[in-house]
Amino acid sequence: MSRLRFGTFFFFQAAPGQRHEDIIRNELTQVEWSEELGFDEVWFTEHHFIDYGLSVDPATLAAAAASRTRRVRIGLAAAILPFHHPLRLAEQMALVDILSDGRLDVGVGRGNRPAEFAGYRVPQQESRERFDETVDVMQRGWTEERFSYHGRFFSFDDVRVIPKPVQRPHPPLYQVCVTKDGIENTALRGWPMLNSVLFGPVDQLVTNRDTYVNTLDKAGRTPEEIAALLARWGVSRQIYVADTDAKALAEAKDAELWYEDSFRRFVIGSARSRGKRSWRRRWPSARPTPSHVTSSTCARSAWARCSAG
Repeated sequence: MSRLRFGTFFFFQAAPGQRHEDIIRNELTQVEWSEELGFDEVWFTEHHFIDYGLSVDPATLAAAAASRTRRVRIGLAAAILPFHHPLRLAEQMALVDILSDGRLDVGVGRGNRPAEFAGYRVPQQESRERFDETVDVMQRGWTEERFSYHGRFFSFDDVRVIPKPVQRPHPPLYQVCVTKDGIENTALRGWPMLNSVLFGPVDQLVTNRDTYVNTLDKAGRTPEEIAALLARWGVSRQIYVADTDAKALAEAKDAELWYEDSFRRFVIGSARSRGKRSWRRRWPSARPTPSHVTSSTCARSAWARCSAG
């Protein structure tokens, strides 16, 4: 059985009263601390146009982490592919892989916030096709000396992506999975999945795992292949550690309340723009209150990559 590998996950969240430059510098310092404290990995996300996260460029953040660390693996959870040019992203990821001496894990996603698609003037209904084309171009750019590609959104003749990444055939690819459809798609590609448990019981991971394993099994994967993929399964869960539960709650409550309010605005803004009302059932009040925050929800985001056990 593979051991659990623990990492830290950085959003660069812009809480009130903090300067953006200070947030970015402080969290990059925490990246260094993660290595010094023995964590296995550091992870970066991608968000745009909201104080929920200043992590607007995962390639730049990964390069900064590579320059400040020597041992931890550096993961993206995730680069939102519809917002990137595939040749440019392939070049950037190859360069970061070299700068990090082959420590890069490339998590990818389709995106889920209409405000971000509107800001980049990318129709959200095109996200799946753009995702698929970008993945195809990136993989070919990493593994072929020259290639041509003709898709709906991207078309190239005799292009060459250099430099090539250190890891061969390319840095490991992961996919952030939010829906059953996303989990099945990831399994069919033969990639490990990345899940988040920001709210709700941990039991939801069992459902995700079963969907993933059943899809792998139907696709003809061997038990050994399934076990190897599950050993690279990444799970994000909020964690805060203190001497007692009461102390953890007291120390983390204000930060957790801000996080939940920020996440609420992140989700509600997107739901409203789609004309949906399901957000009302999840957040019936205007903002979270201290009464529903417990020591189990007070948190610092972290990744744990799990084994099949």
